[in-house]
Amino acid sequence: MPVRTTLDHVTIVTDDFEASRPIYDAVLGSLGLSPTVDYEDPEGEEDDPDTVAALGYAYPGERPMLWLAAGLKATLGAHLALGVTDPDLVRAAHRDGVAAGAVVVQAPRDWESVQLGYYGVQFADPAGNVIEVVVRA
Repeated sequence: MPVRTTLDHVTIVTDDFEASRPIYDAVLGSLGLSPTVDYEDPEGEEDDPDTVAALGYAYPGERPMLWLAAGLKATLGAHLALGVTDPDLVRAAHRDGVAAGAVVVQAPRDWESVQLGYYGVQFADPAGNVIEVVVRA
């Protein structure tokens, strides 16, 4: 008998936390997700004692569904697609992502010829990982 599971969370590692965070804050923030958990650098070096090592993005009162973590080797080639229920959320993510300096891979558009009822936008973070916001009719 097949086991049914759910996706617990996704972790994206970045080697440039300061460049990546504004993009994730903006795009995820437009969808109501915000950093609800942060972990400071456990080494506590004298030159950066308060460096954030990881942020967990969640809806209020929920566990983080996406983690952005600082690391020496960045996640490469990931594609994170977040489903929403309203095209206005796709447009809001686009507006906020552009304002934060995100690279737009695909501007908001319909893909009727490929997948009926698809409307979405895609961004690239500094490492080239794709963050997609999509609504399906």
